[in-house]
Amino acid sequence: MVRLKEIRERKGVSVKELAERSGVGEALISQIERGDFVPSVATLIQLARALGVTLRELLGEEREERLIVVRAHERKEVERRPRSGPSKSGYYYQSLASREGIDAFLVEFEEKKEDERVFFQHSGREFIFVLEGTLELCLDDECVLLKPGDSASYESKYPHSLRGIGGNAKAIVVVYGEEE
Repeated sequence: MVRLKEIRERKGVSVKELAERSGVGEALISQIERGDFVPSVATLIQLARALGVTLRELLGEEREERLIVVRAHERKEVERRPRSGPSKSGYYYQSLASREGIDAFLVEFEEKKEDERVFFQHSGREFIFVLEGTLELCLDDECVLLKPGDSASYESKYPHSLRGIGGNAKAIVVVYGEEE
């Protein structure tokens, strides 16, 4: 999954220094490196930026080709632990064909209660296209429900939360324009 420790050590960056640069706690970085915690895309973006690499590189997808095709059976789960229970964020995602500065994921959003919302924010923009279920998107305090075929785009710098309503939901999520 995430090549965080390998890249951090190759660049000669300590866990403490990475925590200071990224704003991600030292304990969380250690948990991610051991595979004990599945980070959100927002956290991965913060870590990648702090290390001066792309999200694709951090996820181990370094190939640079004119055309990138990822077959359904080749998709990589961006997660190591088995789905034995709900995640804190309620997101399970698989990496799709991505290019520098544009990262695409197939994301399954767990059904969560209103008081279980988890908000993220990071630089860049996101585009979402709902495939299955009903997805609630909250941007700050404005919430909308998205159904299959609906799409939304927003600035990721604003606190945002996504959760399944009435069951799990699936969507294509594209994160782009991550440069600082």
